[in-house]
Amino acid sequence: MMEHSLVQQTEQVLEWHQLLNALANEAASSLGAEHCRVLAFAQDLETARRQQQETFEMVQMVDGASPLPPLAFPDIRPLLPRAAKGGFLEGSDLRDISTVLFMSHGTVQWLEGHREACPIVSKRSAAFQELSRVRQTIDHCIDAHGNLRESASPLLHQLHQKSQELRHTIRRQLESLLSSQQYEDRLQGQYFAERENRYVIPVKVERQHEVDGIIHDISSSGATVFIEPRNLIELNNAIKFAELQVSQEARRILQDLSNVVAESVVPLQENVEQLAELDCLVAKARLSRRIQGVPVQLNQDSCIHLIQAKHPLLVLSKDHVVANNIHIEGVIDTLIISGPNAGGKTVTLKLVGLMALMVKAGLLPPCAPDSEMIFFERVYADIGDTQDLSRDLSSFSGHILSLIALLDHLQTHPTVLPHASLVLLDEVGSSTDPIEGAALAEAILSRLSDLGCVSIVTTHYPSLKTLAYRNPHVRNASQEFDMERLSPTYRLIDGIPGGSSALEIANRLGLEPAILQQARELIQREDRDLEQVFQQLQKTCAHFEGERAHVQTQHQEARRLFEEARMIREQLLKQERDDRQRYRKQWQREFSQAQRQVSHIVETLKKEKTLSQAQNVRQSLAHIDRHIKKQLPGNDGSSFITPKAGDRVEIDDLGTVGILQEDLEGKKQVSIRVGSRTIKIAPSSIRLDSSSGSKHKPQSQTRRDLLISSSISTNSSMKTGVYQHEHDLRGTRLEDALEATIAALDQALMDQAKYVKIIHGLGSGALKTGIRNLCQASPYTKSFRAGDPAEGGDGVTIIELK
Repeated sequence: MMEHSLVQQTEQVLEWHQLLNALANEAASSLGAEHCRVLAFAQDLETARRQQQETFEMVQMVDGASPLPPLAFPDIRPLLPRAAKGGFLEGSDLRDISTVLFMSHGTVQWLEGHREACPIVSKRSAAFQELSRVRQTIDHCIDAHGNLRESASPLLHQLHQKSQELRHTIRRQLESLLSSQQYEDRLQGQYFAERENRYVIPVKVERQHEVDGIIHDISSSGATVFIEPRNLIELNNAIKFAELQVSQEARRILQDLSNVVAESVVPLQENVEQLAELDCLVAKARLSRRIQGVPVQLNQDSCIHLIQAKHPLLVLSKDHVVANNIHIEGVIDTLIISGPNAGGKTVTLKLVGLMALMVKAGLLPPCAPDSEMIFFERVYADIGDTQDLSRDLSSFSGHILSLIALLDHLQTHPTVLPHASLVLLDEVGSSTDPIEGAALAEAILSRLSDLGCVSIVTTHYPSLKTLAYRNPHVRNASQEFDMERLSPTYRLIDGIPGGSSALEIANRLGLEPAILQQARELIQREDRDLEQVFQQLQKTCAHFEGERAHVQTQHQEARRLFEEARMIREQLLKQERDDRQRYRKQWQREFSQAQRQVSHIVETLKKEKTLSQAQNVRQSLAHIDRHIKKQLPGNDGSSFITPKAGDRVEIDDLGTVGILQEDLEGKKQVSIRVGSRTIKIAPSSIRLDSSSGSKHKPQSQTRRDLLISSSISTNSSMKTGVYQHEHDLRGTRLEDALEATIAALDQALMDQAKYVKIIHGLGSGALKTGIRNLCQASPYTKSFRAGDPAEGGDGVTIIELK
C-alpha cells in the first residue's frame, strides 16, 4: 500500500500521466489509447531493452516506405460476452467483428513480410489466432455497411423476391387508381404513401366518406387523410406477411452468425488484445518521433550519461527547448543542483525522472544517440509543495512525512542490485531554519547513499553546495545565470555549484532599488563573497565552454576540409589512372596492328630482297613507339612524385623497370640498376613505378611487369648466352605468359633484336608447351629451340626472329 502511494505521488509530480495522454493521442483506436494510458513498466533490464528495440524498429517502419496501416479497429469487447451467452448480435455488430478479423489478418501478413526489417516486432505475429473461416462466414452474409445480404440464404433470397413482386403489383394498382376519373376530385394529390408499412392514398378530408377503406393517418394541417382502399387490403396483408417472413429468416441467420462468433470468443479476445498492443506500439513510435527520441544504452552499472537531453513535455509544447548534459558515474551517487530561482532546476529533476520511466515503458527519450541510462527498478520523487491545511501539515511537515515513508520503504524493501532506486528531491530540507534544514538535508543524503540510492536534489543551501568538496560520492551541477542580462539561460553546468542570484532576479522583476540595496548591506560578508565566487565560477566555466565549442567547431571544420581534400585527391588519382590505362590499351591495340602490318611489309621486302628498306621501316616504327610512350602518362599519380634513390622507377624508352641508384637533382644522367646490370639514362625518361607504390619490389611480378620488364644487357650475343631480351615467366598463368611472350616479340622486333630468351621452367610442362605452340604459329619467329645446359636446358626456349 505504501509503495503504491509513493508510486502514485511520483507519477503525479513528474507529470507522467500528461505524457501518457500525449501518447494516447497518437493511437488510432480507442482500445489502443486505453493501453497507452495504463502503460506498464518493464520489470527487468532485458525486457526494457527489448521494448526499446521494438519501438525503434517501429519508428523506422513508420518513417519507411511501407508502414503498418492505421489500426483504427472498433472495440468489440462488449459484444463477445453477449455472444458467449447465446445472445443476439446485430448486423452492425457482426460487421465490427469482421473488421477486427480483417485487420488481424492484414497485420499478420505485414508482420510476416517485415521479418528482416523488424525481427523483434514481427514475433508478435505468432500471438494472433487464425479465424479466416469466421470472417468468411460473416462476410458472406453481412455487407460492409452492416446490412444483411439477400444472398445470405436461398430462402431469404426467395422471400425478398416475393416481397418485391407484391410491392410492384400494388404499386401498379395504385398508379391505376390515381389516374382514374373516379378519384380525380377526391384526392389531395397524385401520389401514394406508406403508413405503418401499408400503402395509402391522400384523400381530401371533406371527401373521405366517398372512399371505401381504412383511415391510417391525418396530415398535420388536417386537410388530408390517408386511406387504405378496401380493394388493396388483401394485397397489403400479403406484403406484410412476406416482410414478416423476411424478418424471421434474417433473425435466424443473425442468430446462427452469433453462434459462430460464440465458438471463437477466446481467440477473438486475444486478437483484439494483440491489435491494441500493436496500436500502442505504433503510438510509442509516433510519439518518439515527435519528440525526436532515440534508443539509449541501458545499464545497471550506476552510469547516467544523458547528452543533449530535453524535457519531453516541453518538446511537445515549445518550439525551442534548451538541451542539457547530465552525468552521474563511477563512485558518484548524489548530484546536487543549485542555481537561481526559476532557472530550470526542477525541470532538470523532472527530466531525469521522466526519462527513467520512459526507458522502462519502451518510450525513446529525447537525447543524443550515445546517451546512457541506469535501469532503475524504482523511481521516487518529492517535488513541489506538500502543504495540507486539512491535515494541519505545513510544507516542511509534508516533505518530512514523505521522506519518512520513503526511507521506511527503502529499508524494509531493499533492492538486489545497488543503485536500483532513483530518488529526486526538490529543495531538500527547505521551509525551515536554514542551518538546521541544511544539516538535516546532508544527513538524509548520506542515508540514501548508504541505502544504495542514486539521488538528485536541488538546493539553495551554501553548505550543500560545498558538500561535493567534502564527500567523494557527491557531484555538483548548477543552472546558469546570465549576469549581463540578469536572467537564467536554463543551461546546466556540470561540476560547479551556482549562486541563487535572488537579489538580481528581484531587481529584474522590479523590486524597489532601496530595498535591494539594504538587503545587500545585510548579507554577511562571507556569504556575499561565496555568492561572488559561485558567479565567477559560472562566468569562467561559460567562457571555457564557449572556447571549447569554438575549438570543437574549428576541429570539425578542419576534419571536413581534410576529408574533402582527400576525396578530391583520390578522385583525381583514380581519374588519372583510368585515363592512363585507357591510353595504354588504345596504344597497344593500334601498335599491335601496326606491327602486323610492318611484319607483312618486311616479309614482302625480304622476298624482294630489299632488306635495307625493311630495316628502315623497323627504325621508323621504333621511333614512333618511343614518341608515343613519351606522350603517354604513367599508370597512376606517381608522375606527381619525384623519385628518390632506392625507388623503383619505370624507363619509358626501354619499356622496363629498375632501381634508381641516386637522386635526380642537378644530374643530366642517373644510374639505374636493371636486373644485374646498371645503365645511365636521362632523368626525364623515368618516373616512379606505378605498380609498386614503395621502394621494395614485391616477390611476385605483376601482369604489367610480365608484359614490359626484362633483364637487360647493353652488349649481348648468342655466344655469351646473355640475351638483350630475356623474360622470366615462371609461376605465371598460361594466359598471362602467352600475352607477355607476344609483347616480348613485338618489343624485340622494334629493337631489331635477333634473339629472345623465354624462361618458363619445367613444372608440369603446360607453360613450355603453350609458349612453343605460340612460337610455331607466330609470323615473327624464324626458329626456336630448347636452351643449352648453360642457358637453362629444357626450362628455357630460345626464339630466333626473322
